[in-house]
Amino acid sequence: MLVKIVTFFLIGIAVLAMFGRLRWPGGARRIDKKSENPGKPRRCKACGNYIIGKGPCPCGKG
Repeated sequence: MLVKIVTFFLIGIAVLAMFGRLRWPGGARRIDKKSENPGKPRRCKACGNYIIGKGPCPCGKG
């Protein structure tokens, strides 16, 4: 009885996976607009540290 339940569960999961592949061609590779191409991070020209946010570099030169 338990083998029957496990078998039906696995078959059901396989059917759901097939329907998921039909809905999204190529699998579940969905790309969000935010992570599409973030570009290179900004760096200070004077000291070379990464600049976080929109303000100036903490070194005060860049």
